[in-house]
Formats: sequence, structure tokens, C-alpha cells
Amino acid sequence: MTYELQPLRIQTGWAVRWNDFTEYDITVHRPEDTFELHEDLLQLFHEKTGLTIDLGWYPSYDPEGHYLLLLVRDCGWDRPLEAVKTRSKAEIITHIEKWMDHGFWGKYEV
Repeated sequence: MTYELQPLRIQTGWAVRWNDFTEYDITVHRPEDTFELHEDLLQLFHEKTGLTIDLGWYPSYDPEGHYLLLLVRDCGWDRPLEAVKTRSKAEIITHIEKWMDHGFWGKYEV
């Protein structure tokens, strides 16, 4: 089965570096389609602030895995500003859209 890209409300200033985040939801769709779940699902970048939103599924393709969503500055992968680990797709979408809002990430402006 083919899944469309997950609709997201991308805010002004954010660029999509890559997007392989589809509408596949492990709680709804066929478990044999877990090829949709891997470490490089989505990466958004805000050039003005150097902030990156990064989403992956760990371990890749594992139906027992989880999403890991990170907000980092200047490639600070070992010290994320925010992190969410969950199996809930709805929770991930909510966090991505919240993190892109200036009312949220503005606290990290330099």
C-alpha cells in the first residue's frame, strides 16, 4: 500500500530539509507496512535561529519501536532543547506544529 505524506501546517521561516513522514499510523494500518517507519522521517530547519526539528522512528521498521522528536540548535544532537518519545502519531503532530510556532520557539531566540 502507498501512503501519502502527512499533512502538516508548516509555519513561515521553516524549511523542509526532508520529508518521508507519511500518513501511516502503526495503531491503525497494517503492521507489514512498518517500512514507513525509520530513523529519517522528517527534518525542518529555521535558518534565522539555527533550530532544527527532527523526527525518526527507533529502531527503524520495528513495530515495537517509538517516535523520537527533537528540537536542537546548531546540530546540538547530544543536548536537545526539547525531546518527545512516544508511539502516538497524534502527539507527534501536535508537538511538531506547536514547536514551529514562534510563541513556542521564541524562547530559544538568541
